[in-house]
Amino acid sequence: MVEETLSQDWQWLDQVIGPLDDDFVEAALEQSAEQIRPALDDIFY
Repeated sequence: MVEETLSQDWQWLDQVIGPLDDDFVEAALEQSAEQIRPALDDIFY
């Protein structure tokens, strides 16, 4: 059995992904326009 301590925060993730470039940050913060899909209303409502 392997026992490892569990992280109490997300700092470990910084080591995994490294720094983010400006294009990635811009794309991640971009808001998509609402999609109007009436056919799905019949399925989910």
